[in-house]
Amino acid sequence: AHPTRIELMELIAREGELTATEAGDRLGLTPANCSFHLRQLAKHGFVEEGDPRPGRARPWRIGSVRHSWDETGADAETDAAAQALTSVVLDRDVGRLHAWIAGRSDADAAWRQAAFLTDSLTYLTREELEALGQALTEQVLAYSDRIDPERRPEGAVPVQFLAAGFPLPPTPTGN
Repeated sequence: AHPTRIELMELIAREGELTATEAGDRLGLTPANCSFHLRQLAKHGFVEEGDPRPGRARPWRIGSVRHSWDETGADAETDAAAQALTSVVLDRDVGRLHAWIAGRSDADAAWRQAAFLTDSLTYLTREELEALGQALTEQVLAYSDRIDPERRPEGAVPVQFLAAGFPLPPTPTGN
């Protein structure tokens, strides 16, 4: 849940391969700090060494485009870490949504029309909710190869996609 690691992963996903020095320049951090965090991310497969460059330059690239940390029930420490990471990522994503809503009047009209926000209340079985989540995930993952800047079509920009489906608690009954 370390904010620097989250920033580094997103920066590399957006920009492509970067060295610790290049990442540090973009994030306002020291190369040593970035290098430490990149090595930690690499231990868990989030980033990996990129294509060799001349000299001592050591570029990094995204190692995985899909992450899951829902280890609920493993043990108390793992549960707490998963909850903390989920909160950090969700707060960041919701903050971006708020920023989009606040500034969308300044965005290009075509992008304003393409962007969406939907809110629905429906009734599903557990199996239907699971299937819906898998279908949405598959739709988004169909574009995951674009993590490679060479595979991005002309006019493609980074787009945040946030979806959640979860059961609501029962409505309280009056006494």
